[in-house]
Amino acid sequence: MDKNRRSYNATVAKIRAMYGKRLTPADYTELVNKRNVSDIADYLKKNTHYAQALDQIDTVNIHRGMLEDLLNRYIYELYRKITKFEHINKQEFYNYKILQAEIGVILSCIRHINAKSDEQITDIPIYIQDMLSIDMIEIAKVRTFEELLAFLRKTAYYDVLKNIEADNNGKVDFTMCEVKLRSYYLSRIEKSVQAWGKKEAEKLNSMILTDVDLINVVNSYRMKAYFGEDEKEIKKNMLPFYGRLSMEKQEWIYSASDEAEFINRFSKTYYGRQVAEWGRDMNDLDQNARLLRYRYAKLALKSAYSAPVSVYSFMFLMEVEIRNLISIIEGVRYGIPPKQIESLIIV
Repeated sequence: MDKNRRSYNATVAKIRAMYGKRLTPADYTELVNKRNVSDIADYLKKNTHYAQALDQIDTVNIHRGMLEDLLNRYIYELYRKITKFEHINKQEFYNYKILQAEIGVILSCIRHINAKSDEQITDIPIYIQDMLSIDMIEIAKVRTFEELLAFLRKTAYYDVLKNIEADNNGKVDFTMCEVKLRSYYLSRIEKSVQAWGKKEAEKLNSMILTDVDLINVVNSYRMKAYFGEDEKEIKKNMLPFYGRLSMEKQEWIYSASDEAEFINRFSKTYYGRQVAEWGRDMNDLDQNARLLRYRYAKLALKSAYSAPVSVYSFMFLMEVEIRNLISIIEGVRYGIPPKQIESLIIV
């Protein structure tokens, strides 16, 4: 067996061991019934794999923002640990979360520019600076789109955004920027996936494009239901990548006359039929899309024999777990009944 295959096997085994420590339904039941954020942090510290993230933290005095920040940081620590193991981070595909993080920072900067704030950006995750190719301290000082383009000039992101112009008030079309940046990300990932064997590439592409399908469905539904946008405007703001939902099928859904017809058309797709088989309310599109993505990732991890599929699946599942915890933290903080919080949890 060659060195790469041994590396893949070791990485797959490590990920499965880490996934075996995930939160259980019993953990979630305990957490939704806690009285406050301190109790949640204390439970996580004493009873779960989050102990390492909270080891040096005084849970009695912890507040919501601090706990959520620690949980988000923990995701990157897991990512760092996995990709440094066997040094797989030297391969292009495994930098996908770095690309995600950099794009997230750039989009935060654009939101800040559009808000015309004179203060520095505060939602930039400085703790991952050593993983990124852009200077987090310097981008936090950017105040205009022109300054942002100047900052990005020596990066690939400059070419992605250089043809976008600010209006007379200094604002730019945020959605256009997001579509361009996310499309760049997907193109990079699609290209890097080709470095793997045919089966691995097909599996990865299927997972990634399934995510895009469902992201497009949710975002287009919001545009239709909340803003009454037509097919042309919706299509312009969607990611131009297609999995089980072909371009023609997506455009057919977008052209629905209203949100009820949109849901009706979605119900006739591959994804909609699965939701129907589970007996779920078809109108709960956001939650159904999250559940579909979660179950696909869980199935992919269970059957994975290669590192790239294992890494991609595992990181997504851990991100869902973090979102579950943040939903619990917010719910407990605002006194939402446990049963209602439980309905938000993806398991």
